[in-house]
Amino acid sequence: MERTSKLPFARPDLSDGEFEAVKRVMESGWITSGPETDAFETEFAAMIGAPGAAALNSATAALHLGLVALGIGPGDVVLVPALTFTATAEVVSRTGARPVLLDVDRDDYLLSPGAVQCFLEGCKQTAEGPVCDLGRVRAVICVHYGGRVCDLDALFALCERAGIELLQDAAHSFPAKDGPGYVGRRGPVTAFSFYATKNMTTGEGGMITGDRPDLIERVRRMRLHGIATPAHRRAGWHYDVVEQGYKYNLSDIASAIGRVQLQRAHSMWERRKLIHESYQRAFSEIPGIRPCPEQSGSAYHLYTLEIDSNRDQFIAAMEEKNIGTGLHFIPLYRMTYYRERYGLQPQQFPACEEIFARIVSLPIYSAMSDEDCMDVIAAVQAIMA
Repeated sequence: MERTSKLPFARPDLSDGEFEAVKRVMESGWITSGPETDAFETEFAAMIGAPGAAALNSATAALHLGLVALGIGPGDVVLVPALTFTATAEVVSRTGARPVLLDVDRDDYLLSPGAVQCFLEGCKQTAEGPVCDLGRVRAVICVHYGGRVCDLDALFALCERAGIELLQDAAHSFPAKDGPGYVGRRGPVTAFSFYATKNMTTGEGGMITGDRPDLIERVRRMRLHGIATPAHRRAGWHYDVVEQGYKYNLSDIASAIGRVQLQRAHSMWERRKLIHESYQRAFSEIPGIRPCPEQSGSAYHLYTLEIDSNRDQFIAAMEEKNIGTGLHFIPLYRMTYYRERYGLQPQQFPACEEIFARIVSLPIYSAMSDEDCMDVIAAVQAIMA
């Protein structure tokens, strides 16, 4: 029997604990950034094994302030995968630097060390680092697409040899594994998202982690107007603005939700993993589709299929069966802004083009029931039959 109600593509997994935490903060009288946010930062850093963390109002803000704190700006170039959300590249241009898009690996959709190495080999090597015709290459932003983790060992080694920074867009990858620990435990900048559709949520929100304490402390200042000491830590009325600031802070209401979500993170991850495994078993033998690329330690944020025939027709058929779907992502070079500003053409990105022509994302979130999961499987099987 087919569904009579729509299964949304994504839905937050909230318990009574989150509601009670918000009530507690609201009754305290302090609802903006304060002690709850301090505690959220400390607990998040401890969980993933990072030396430091700063809570922000989005992962976009985390990447932006990370670039600013690293001194990246006009005349600089930052390498970014073309298969990502616009935020990954827009933060680069916001600093005055130039984002340069690279093709991704055809098999796992990730930015590979080989693609970065190939670009750097075409650069002039100077005492200040690699220089291309667009400027000095200062950094790479790798994206842990769908919860799968890029080859960080190779990327860190490559960037260290080249004298450039490696930043991680981890919007999809909490809590993904990085070797013996979690993503975010090493490197100067890792940006996490707590948007409503993410594996853990604060409604809107993000976190930056890093292994350079001075950088994290600077981000804490910049996120709230460049003020040296936040209001909840001041003894009196005096405050000082010590550098260029932004309005990127996270409220205690959001942090209260985040602290409860953090406590539930492992059980929510186990639920997504179970759904992923159910999908893999069901779809592995169906002709005409490619199941989601597999990786041990994934955060299981997205479950993608590649449809060999007509992807758009498949999406329409899923909608008719009341199953929500997504598309991650329309590559950036296909967006009007990037195409016109940087003169990009699809033929420059053959792997992205093949992926984009076939890919579709299925629902995978911890609030899904067993029946929801079986409805998705039945709909795919019926359509492909």
